[in-house]
Amino acid sequence: MFSNFFNRMYYGKAGKGDFTPEDLPSNRRSLFFEMLRIRLTGIIRANLFYVLFWLPAIVWSVVNLLALTGVLSAEGADAASVAQQIDGIVMIYFIGMIPCIALTGPFTAGITMILRNWARDEHSFFMSDFKETVKSNWKQALGVSVITGFMPIILYICWRFYGELAATNILYILPQMLAVGMGICWLLSLTVIYSMMITYKLSFGTLIRNSIVLTIGRLPQTFLIRLVTLVVPIIAVALIMLLPIETYVLLAIALYYGVVGFGVSRFVFASYSNAVFDKYINPRIEGAVVGQGLRQFTEDDYEVDPTVPKKDDE
Repeated sequence: MFSNFFNRMYYGKAGKGDFTPEDLPSNRRSLFFEMLRIRLTGIIRANLFYVLFWLPAIVWSVVNLLALTGVLSAEGADAASVAQQIDGIVMIYFIGMIPCIALTGPFTAGITMILRNWARDEHSFFMSDFKETVKSNWKQALGVSVITGFMPIILYICWRFYGELAATNILYILPQMLAVGMGICWLLSLTVIYSMMITYKLSFGTLIRNSIVLTIGRLPQTFLIRLVTLVVPIIAVALIMLLPIETYVLLAIALYYGVVGFGVSRFVFASYSNAVFDKYINPRIEGAVVGQGLRQFTEDDYEVDPTVPKKDDE
């Protein structure tokens, strides 16, 4: 009984007919919601698997949050001492997050491969595709995650350094804002960079450059996609600020990301990346498929199935 249950989770329920060309979604929005509906249990399973690789970062964050709470709740400490302790905790936290985030890079590439295939209505063998993608992309993925790991502490140091200088010369606000802008640009480029990594054979420098160019070229859309994936945390922060229910909100956030949050975010990124690649990259590559998973409107757009007799043969 249980073996059949897990088989259905991995491969779907038997006896369901395939989509006909007329059944396929005609636009990206329809494809996204249709695949989200069909693959939701798979996304949950991918999330439960992926969150294992984020456990070091989660544990480290909880430890430092408890330390920060202890400092803020201490009685009798002067403001300067509290500020100094908070600064020390933040610095230690960001330093510790570097290896925690770096660890996740290769596994993010593996999960991205699975979700990219699902987002364009392709089958994916979960473990074999995951292992193969990690094996073939771990160097570039590790490079991306190392940069991502260093980004918070670099931004924090730049913000503090130029902020102190800006107290004496307002012109130092410019490099301060430039540092923040670079950090935001890198964060937004992560929306497409892993999908680009596993889809095309590019050098590391070309991968970084193309991801940033696509991000800047579609800045409003990329920002909106990022904002959509942050709706739940934004609501949680608003509730914590407005109502005395911090414990319940934190538990809800932990449950959301522990069960489905990471997977849904990665699925959104994969769907968005597929659309961007179809518009800007695939039409320039000879033989590349455009509109994978979408309804095609001419007979030449469909692949020929040799098992189906042609009209002339009937």
